[in-house]
Amino acid sequence: MKDKIGFNVIFALMAFTLGLALIREFDFENFVFRKQVLGFLYLTVFIISTFLTFKKKRKKLKNKNCH
Repeated sequence: MKDKIGFNVIFALMAFTLGLALIREFDFENFVFRKQVLGFLYLTVFIISTFLTFKKKRKKLKNKNCH
């Protein structure tokens, strides 16, 4: 059976808002975060939420022999 790529709306909305916050936090003149810890936290959670947005859905196989 094929694994289907799922799209989770909740994580997509979270990734969108984190992306906007990440852009606001980044200083494009000096290429650094204004607050480094907060910027790296935003970046980490943004990457995780983007991964969870497009995570593959796996179908569970039913075993008829086990009860």
